[in-house]
Amino acid sequence: MKKAILIFSLVAGITVCAYSQKTPAYKDARLPVEQRVDNLISLMTIEEKVEQLQSQLLFSTEFDKRNYKVGHMRNKAHFIHSGPDGFAGTVRCAEIINEDTREALKASRLGIPVLQHGEALHIPLWGNATCFPQSIGMAATFDDELYYRVAEVIARETRAVGVRQVYAPVVNISRDPRWGRTEEGYGEDVLLNSRMGVAYTKALEKGGVVASPKHYVDNYGDGGHDSYASGMSWRTLREVFLEPFRACIEEGGARSIMASYNSVDGVPASASHRLLTDILRKEWNFRGYVVSDYWGVNGVHSAHRIAGSYAEAQALCLEAGLDLELPGGYGELLSLVKSGRISEQTIDESLRRILTVKFELGLFENPYVDPEEADRTVRSKAHRDLALEAARKVMTLLKNDNNTLPLSDRNIRRVGVFGPAADVMSLGDYSGPSGSLKGELVSGNITPCEGLKQRLKGKAEVVLHAGNTDVAALARTCDVAIFFAAIQEGEGEDRSHLTLPKRNMKTAESLDNAMIVDTGEKLTFELDQEKMIEDLAASGVKTVVVLQNGSMIDIRRWVDRVDAILEAWYSGEQGGTAIAEALFGDINPGGRLPVTWARHAGQIPLYYYIKPSGRGYRYLDDDGEPMFPFGFGLSYTSFEYSGLTVPEKVNRDGDTKVLVTVKNTGSVKGDEVVQLYLRDELASVARPVKELKAFKRITLNPGESRQVELSLPFRSFALWDRDMNFVVEPGVFTVMIARNAADTLLEGRITAE
Repeated sequence: MKKAILIFSLVAGITVCAYSQKTPAYKDARLPVEQRVDNLISLMTIEEKVEQLQSQLLFSTEFDKRNYKVGHMRNKAHFIHSGPDGFAGTVRCAEIINEDTREALKASRLGIPVLQHGEALHIPLWGNATCFPQSIGMAATFDDELYYRVAEVIARETRAVGVRQVYAPVVNISRDPRWGRTEEGYGEDVLLNSRMGVAYTKALEKGGVVASPKHYVDNYGDGGHDSYASGMSWRTLREVFLEPFRACIEEGGARSIMASYNSVDGVPASASHRLLTDILRKEWNFRGYVVSDYWGVNGVHSAHRIAGSYAEAQALCLEAGLDLELPGGYGELLSLVKSGRISEQTIDESLRRILTVKFELGLFENPYVDPEEADRTVRSKAHRDLALEAARKVMTLLKNDNNTLPLSDRNIRRVGVFGPAADVMSLGDYSGPSGSLKGELVSGNITPCEGLKQRLKGKAEVVLHAGNTDVAALARTCDVAIFFAAIQEGEGEDRSHLTLPKRNMKTAESLDNAMIVDTGEKLTFELDQEKMIEDLAASGVKTVVVLQNGSMIDIRRWVDRVDAILEAWYSGEQGGTAIAEALFGDINPGGRLPVTWARHAGQIPLYYYIKPSGRGYRYLDDDGEPMFPFGFGLSYTSFEYSGLTVPEKVNRDGDTKVLVTVKNTGSVKGDEVVQLYLRDELASVARPVKELKAFKRITLNPGESRQVELSLPFRSFALWDRDMNFVVEPGVFTVMIARNAADTLLEGRITAE
């Protein structure tokens, strides 16, 4: 027996020895990642190293120009919908990514896999993936647990086709609704941005997809202009704009960050050693890699003019800590190394960060996906059900005079539907094929008009306003008029006017149901949305306005004339169903505003966590008060707060727990968002008048009471002192329990020692 064991041991030893001699260490999945990375780098030529810091983007007409040696590819499935074959399903998307990965592996002498990347702001941007509400809508849910579940599905569908990195979430704090990309983020508040960003990042990373929070940092400037120079002080950057990024890294586990286009304190973010190395890596211990925004490195030379050439811009960015230029840059790195401008050690530092992630993702062992399994995963019933749940949660009720809503299908027999967004999918930016890039709708998506028709089938007639016919005349034949408003916003579409814009619409003769916007055809007419709302309100018929947008709208002209306003945001593929359910009381709107809603553009920027003023906040011709405060939202029921319990002292060793009891005092089930704000009563530097530090969304049945626990981490009480140290100073804090930032219900005091 001993002899047999000895023989077996010798054979096993010889086998392992032979394996180690023939197989490089980097191919041995049993070894630590760090050891595998070091071994692989030692085997690479300088040309192969540089190729791993490069990427490529090709449109469907350019696929023949693919350089399979570069280490990162904007996945081809993102663009095949614009080709001659039109829409592509999940199987084809997975197949084409597999094909690209296979060719990339063949082109690599050492078999280094390509990392396929893409977009997934609120939907994986390819094929028929499940489309969830836009980010600003998810912020309106004030439910980061729900958002984590949404992000899990997005990660699952993204990974299913072979995409392993996405450039999301957007955690840029938006304090100016003129910024066209406000819809892509989570609003104005630091905590809400952080909690939603962490939920999204953590779910992606746990799902095997690299998250890249963006745009680092302060991505819009004065006037709401995208990518303008940041004029923020380092104190404001620390207190506000950097914090969500820190949270996404330290708590969410982000393995990538996207640098912004703009300069910060005079230095482009892409070339800022302070941002990319001192703060990101030395302070926050970030171990992932930094990517540029598209063509951002070139902008260091061509736009910001701090480099005399594009090649010099590449050197500055790489040395600052920017590891990968998108979408096809760093073309001069090889010559920069050979000329001695950049050291090979600098190349190796970035290379090590990128290869580490590729090994962690398991790409060396499992570079391909199963297209049939992907087809079973993507857009499953469970995923579509979650999209509907999310759409229901984003509904935010802003006005409801005389309990106009919910409508009753027992006494309404005819519903008039009006407006440019009534019979289209309003999904917001970065929606891909689901956003009808070429006019087609993914199967299963329904418009608000169709949602109403399905909801009222056999109970009431739904009539869609056709073309340029008389609005009031049609309204007077109906029991209720519902207007669906639309605005123009998105990347590259900053706004100076915040009123509802005039829109061009097809006439009834040119398209069934008299829609869609901006066709370029001759048979169009100009729709004055605000005048139409006024005409509807003047008809004497109950008038409800449904907003589908990603930032505030100046509604002064008509807000007092309509009976109810439902803010639906961009509510995703199931939004049409959820809107109909909210209007007819099948669900009770429970969303809250993630932004302060100004009355008009002259009040902007307007946000709740202002610091004390020596003069006040009013204007000569305006009291400075918003239309709706941050955190605002109505309900079909009512809630009562009591029993606030605040500890005497802050817990330095863990979370401080605050308790409050909430009761549904109305007659229907509803959601309430309990909001906790803090005010530092005495500090070494000026502090905001209040800051949101905890929130919890709960659902209560009629008459039900619940004690809600709100947790405050120790850092909730911290500040950046005069010397820019992040500390908790001894002192008293006021704890405010509120329905929104302007409606405090209960107060308590707590002391930090």
